[in-house]
Amino acid sequence: MLAEGKRNVSQTPETKIAVLATEVDQMRDLFGKLDESIDKMAEVSGAIQQMLAVHETQIQIQAQDTEDLSHLVEKRRIENDENLKELHSRITTGNREMAKDLHDTSNRIMEAIEDLKKTIDARDDAVRADQEALEQRINDLEKRGYFIAGVAALGGFIAGAFDWIAEIFN
Repeated sequence: MLAEGKRNVSQTPETKIAVLATEVDQMRDLFGKLDESIDKMAEVSGAIQQMLAVHETQIQIQAQDTEDLSHLVEKRRIENDENLKELHSRITTGNREMAKDLHDTSNRIMEAIEDLKKTIDARDDAVRADQEALEQRINDLEKRGYFIAGVAALGGFIAGAFDWIAEIFN
């Protein structure tokens, strides 16, 4: 209603100018506030740009650190692979050497067993020869003992029969 009241009131050019001046003042205040807002927005934008620049720098540093770490991890992986290959080679070589040593030791043991077997066989042959010689000697002694016993028996028979033979001849 107030707006209708204003329209009905006849506006004089001075009134219109006063109203326009008031509105221009209000617009000036509004534009001043807009300027302040724009200035504050520019400050905030500058601060955001600084923060973004700092963050971009930090991101670049982290990206470089990540890349450096990636290269370091790859370098360590390659070194580890080389160390594993070397270790595998050493183990394989050690196994081969141990197998060869074991084979050589086995051969030496078998040779020693063969030498021992030959020595035992030679000793058995010598013992057998000694045993045969002793058996032959015992047989010879037995024969000699039987012969002596036979001669003694014949001598005793002759001595006992000598009386009888002497009587026959007498």
